[in-house]
Amino acid sequence: MKAIFWIFLATILVSSISCNDTQRQKRILYINSYHEGYPTSDKVCAVIRDSVMSWGDSLKIIYMDCKRNPSSDFAEKKAESIYKEIENFKPDGILVSDDDAVKYVVEPYLKDSCDIPIVFCGVNWECEQYGLPCSNITGVLEVLPLESLLNRVRLLYPDAKKIAILSENTVSERNNCRILDTLYRKLQLEPTYFLVDDFDEWSENFIQLNKDFDIIYMPTNGAVKGWDSIVAKKIVYENIKKPVVTCDDFMMPYCVFGLTKVAEEQAVIALRMLTDIFGGNKSPEDIPVEKNKQGKAWLNSVLAGKILLDVNVLSDLKPEIVN
Repeated sequence: MKAIFWIFLATILVSSISCNDTQRQKRILYINSYHEGYPTSDKVCAVIRDSVMSWGDSLKIIYMDCKRNPSSDFAEKKAESIYKEIENFKPDGILVSDDDAVKYVVEPYLKDSCDIPIVFCGVNWECEQYGLPCSNITGVLEVLPLESLLNRVRLLYPDAKKIAILSENTVSERNNCRILDTLYRKLQLEPTYFLVDDFDEWSENFIQLNKDFDIIYMPTNGAVKGWDSIVAKKIVYENIKKPVVTCDDFMMPYCVFGLTKVAEEQAVIALRMLTDIFGGNKSPEDIPVEKNKQGKAWLNSVLAGKILLDVNVLSDLKPEIVN
């Protein structure tokens, strides 16, 4: 039902464009930085795919697979092949999600160098590092409710000072470390970053960080090679001693508390931008970059019990319960 709601919303937003009988079928290319099966980008992809199909337009989807192959050499070779596909497909518009597609395809091949309108989503926090926005490119920045999350944790643990960031070693997460360092320090937290390549490294770090730090923030795990969800849950259950928190809902089996984005929202905004461009009244440079706004609270009741978390402090958020 949730997926149907987002597709319905996207369709309503663009109905004035889609119902124009004089509008020829559009050729839309969607470049997904990751792979089928990565939860967040799957939600974005589902809204894009089903909405474009409902409009009767033509959609081509390309997966870069940069979560499972995070090296720059892999991404650069993949980007070169994608650019050839763009030349062959000749799209009327391009949608891209997440940093890798922007860094390796959009910035070197498409920025200010073609007349194809491009709309991005899922780029973390800022886009100036890619020289965006520009004449043919606009989009949606992904902004996580991290400050609100950490403020809630500080209510529960007012003496907390040391925060460990345990995540995957990828372009997006390296960018996040750089961008978010100021935020942690503004909240009077001392951040230390642990970006890991494989599951063994993640496991060793998780156990040790629960001994050495006051808060553990776990953004994602999609590029952690050899990830074993069953073993990960066991390791967390047996070793958790501190509040482990996240801003992505698919990480809640391993975290106590989360304030998360709503991934589908970004797809809806990006589609609305693209159809505004297709309508002929706006170019990408006329459309300001936007940020996602919606959020949701989560609580892992089993892990909360393990660390004796006072869940009453979170009751006003009406979190969804994960067991």
